[in-house]
Amino acid sequence: MTIGWNELTKEEQTALKRMNRGPYPELDKTLGQRLIALGLAQDRPRGIGINRTGRELVIGTLLAARDAPASDG
Repeated sequence: MTIGWNELTKEEQTALKRMNRGPYPELDKTLGQRLIALGLAQDRPRGIGINRTGRELVIGTLLAARDAPASDG
């Protein structure tokens, strides 16, 4: 199952961005389980962490935003 960035809630997006930077011990367990179910995170010995698919989604989104033309407003 492939999910797009805009299909995630703002809470899910924020959690993935934080997880992409490193350990996120404050991650809500329910939210973490949802990200696992979406295939964007995985259980690890030190808690839930972003997986390759989640990391690719975050990085791809950040790069696309960086490369998008600036708006005039």
